Amino acid sequence: MGAVATEDYFEIAKGVCEKAGSRLTDTRQHMLEVLIEVNKPLSAYEITEQYNQIIKPKIMTMSVYRILDFLESVHLVHRLQSINKYVVCNHSLGACHHHPPLYMICKSCQHIEEVELPDEVISTLTQQAKSVGFLSVGSQVELYSLCAKCNSTNNQKLS
Repeated sequence: MGAVATEDYFEIAKGVCEKAGSRLTDTRQHMLEVLIEVNKPLSAYEITEQYNQIIKPKIMTMSVYRILDFLESVHLVHRLQSINKYVVCNHSLGACHHHPPLYMICKSCQHIEEVELPDEVISTLTQQAKSVGFLSVGSQVELYSLCAKCNSTNNQKLS
């Protein structure tokens, strides 16, 4: 995110928090800043470490988990279930309220791309769940693959 985009992001994030009946506290904003700055999935422990390197006073990991729970509940961050790490929501804030996100996760470098699933795919997945007696209550899809850079590097190594 560029400087202007980051400022816009925090203004929108403030509105999202207010709509949820809360505030974007300095600590919550700092947590988002860490995730934006690092620009890769981080575990709660990695976030704590990064946060404590650049922001004072230091924060405890238990507080990081509590803040991440809140930020996830208002869709400002997403937890990648398969690797137990967190990323900032890349959609214009609020877009993922309506569609489960698809995360393309590079197995080699862990680069992440968040993609919106088409309505037809969501409908098919919901119907499949119903056909085996499940009610879909929301989810996200995580797909492991190789990003273009790692795929290119792997192809060069094979040549």
